[in-house]
Amino acid sequence: MSRVIVIGAGITGAGIARDLSLRGVEVTLLERNAPASGATGRCHGLLHSGARYAVSDPRAAIECAKENLILKKIAPYYVEDTGGLFLAINEDEAAYGDRLLDACRRASIPMEELSCEESPNKHAVRCLSTNDAAIDPFLLTLANLYDARRNGAIIRTGAGVELIEDGRVRLDDGNKARADVIINATGHECSSLKKDTRLQVRPDKGTILVTERRVCDVVLNRMRPPSDGDIIVPSHTTSLIGTTSAPSSSTVPAREEYRMLMREAVALLPSLKGTRIIRAFSGVRPLIGSGEGRSLSRDYRLEADNGIITVAGGKLTTYRLIAEKAADMAMRLLGERGECRTREPLPNILRDAPARDILCNCEQAAGRLIEMDFLRPADLWKYNRIGFGACQGMRCAKNAGRERELLEERWKGVKPVLDDVQLRQSYLTWASYMSRLGSSK
Repeated sequence: MSRVIVIGAGITGAGIARDLSLRGVEVTLLERNAPASGATGRCHGLLHSGARYAVSDPRAAIECAKENLILKKIAPYYVEDTGGLFLAINEDEAAYGDRLLDACRRASIPMEELSCEESPNKHAVRCLSTNDAAIDPFLLTLANLYDARRNGAIIRTGAGVELIEDGRVRLDDGNKARADVIINATGHECSSLKKDTRLQVRPDKGTILVTERRVCDVVLNRMRPPSDGDIIVPSHTTSLIGTTSAPSSSTVPAREEYRMLMREAVALLPSLKGTRIIRAFSGVRPLIGSGEGRSLSRDYRLEADNGIITVAGGKLTTYRLIAEKAADMAMRLLGERGECRTREPLPNILRDAPARDILCNCEQAAGRLIEMDFLRPADLWKYNRIGFGACQGMRCAKNAGRERELLEERWKGVKPVLDDVQLRQSYLTWASYMSRLGSSK
C-alpha cells in the first residue's frame, strides 16, 4: 500500500485525508497546531450559494452552487440552511441587481425577487433571495478528520513541518518522514515549505466582527460587487460581520477595521446600531496571483512536482471538490485506482446526549463532541465554543483547560472594539478575575 503525507489540518487538508483514506490509501496527516486553527477557523462560516461571485468570477460561482447542494446533503449536522438575501440600499446597487440576476441565471444559481418588506431592512430599495447557508467550520473539519481516522488515516497534531524536500518532510523536532506523495495544504504558508513552487500565493487579511446576540436569521449580502463590510452571517447565538481585504499575514484586528465594518454593517442592517460587538478576529486567505485582494480570484490551483502536490487558494464551500482533485492527482502519481467517495454523508460527531455540566452559559455549551484520539484535551474549548459567547470567557474560561491562553486570545479580539458598553464589560471581566484570582500577575 502506498503512503501519502498530508500537511495541514485546515478544511482542505482534512478533506484530502478523508478522500484518500476512503480510496484505501495509507495517509498520515501532520498539523503543527490544532485542527482548523488557521484560515478555516477564522472565516465567517458562509456556505456560498455562488451568487456572491456570479458576476466577477463565474467559474468559482458555478462550483460553489454545486458544492452548496452537496454539502447540505452530506453535512446536515453542521449546516444551518438560513437562506440568503441581497439588499440594495441605493439606486446604483439596485441597478447592479440586474447584472446579478442575469449572472445567477447563467450559473444556475437560484435567485428571485422579493419585496423589501420581507427583508430585515425595510429601507432597502431592492431585495433578492438565494440559497446561502451558515456552516460550522470547526465541526466540519473535525468530521472530515474523524472519518479519515476511522478509515485508517493517522492524524498527528502538534507535529509541525519545517520543510519539504526530496520526497521527505522535516519536522520541527528534527525528525524526517518519507512518503510516495506529499500534499502541501498549508494555506498561505505553502510556498514557505516548498521554496521552488511556481504558485504565486499572497496572504490576504480579512477581519470579522462578532455581535453579542444574533441580529438576523438569514445571511445578508450587500447588492454590489464583493467589498469590505458587505455581509452578515448568523453563527450559533451570534452573528458575524465581514469582511475586510488587505495584503497582510497578520491575524491581529485593527481598530480602523472595526469602525469601517460597523459603518457598512449599519448601512446594510440599520437595527445593528447600538448592538454590542464582543470581539473581532482576523484570518489570512491564501489568494493566487498579483494585485489587490479584491481583484484576485477566490479560485484554487494544484501543482504537482516530483511527487509533491501543492494546493493553494479556494474557499470553505469548495473544499470537498478541491480535495477530490488533489486526491485524483495523488492517485495518478501513485499509479493506483480508486473512485472518490466523498459524496457519502459525513459522520455525526456530536454526542447524542451532551455532558451534563454546562461549560459556557452564553452558548449553553457542554461537552458535545464524541471522543477523538487525535484531539488534545487542551484544544477542546474552541470546538465546544467555550468563550465564544457574550461573556468572552469571563464565566467559562476556567472550563477551557487553558484559562490564561483563552483569555489572552479573547483580549486580542476585544481590544480593537472597546467602545462604551464593551469597555464597561471588559472592566467587569477584569474585576471578576482579579477578585477570584487575587493577583494581577
